[in-house]
Amino acid sequence: MKSQDGKYVGIDCGKKSLEVVRINTENLLERRQFGTTENGINSL
Repeated sequence: MKSQDGKYVGIDCGKKSLEVVRINTENLLERRQFGTTENGINSL
């Protein structure tokens, strides 16, 4: 993930994906999933 305002609260690691959970500036949860392939890791 690119540098953004907000607090990161967790990362869930699975065999095929990573899910990043953060609280954004409006105090709402935001979830993003990334694949565990090289391209998925590069887009973090």
